[in-house]
Amino acid sequence: MREHLLTVAAFGLVLGATLPLQAQTLRPAFAAGMGVIYRSVPDVITVVNSTPGALERLPQFSAGVEFFAAASYPLDASWVLKVDYGYQITSLNIASVLETAQFTLTQHCPTLVIQYVLSNQGVFNVKAGAGMGYHFGHLAKKFFYIDNSFSAQGPAFLAELEGNTAFGDHLFACLGVSAVWSLIGSLKDAAGLTSTGEAVTLNSHGVGARLGFTYYLN
Repeated sequence: MREHLLTVAAFGLVLGATLPLQAQTLRPAFAAGMGVIYRSVPDVITVVNSTPGALERLPQFSAGVEFFAAASYPLDASWVLKVDYGYQITSLNIASVLETAQFTLTQHCPTLVIQYVLSNQGVFNVKAGAGMGYHFGHLAKKFFYIDNSFSAQGPAFLAELEGNTAFGDHLFACLGVSAVWSLIGSLKDAAGLTSTGEAVTLNSHGVGARLGFTYYLN
């Protein structure tokens, strides 16, 4: 799935670049869609691989799915302010001699992004952006008699490249790639306890690809 989205994103940007050029003023817009993420969460992977009786080891990087929505507003001809929200889900299940241990990692990722317009030619536009957010993570663990969940929160930093290719005057295909670095704190349950008795953070880094639709107002 990750490879397919990256292929579609690249094709869309190339297709947009081949269409006739016509000047267009930047407009406020809303976007939504889904994508894939591919990231490393070292502390969580260590916990998963330490499952008693584990019959395998998970790699440091794992894939997940993301659903996103965003609103953007042009500050001038070259700069755009975007408020972005992503909901990410990653399953980290591992087989053991007892039963399959189920670990589900979810994150709420609100981020404020400033984008620089690299090209705006009416039928397509390309923007590069950087931003910062405060993300909220949740790890659910089900194994044998254990059924618990842990939460953490902290800052995250984003770099992205976004392209929009026109279907009409208002509706565009939205294509994007990004890199994210998260500094989320220690996971704790409702009683303030960690999953191992030691600090387990949600610090992570990874990349993502998105595919969706943008609707331009006016």
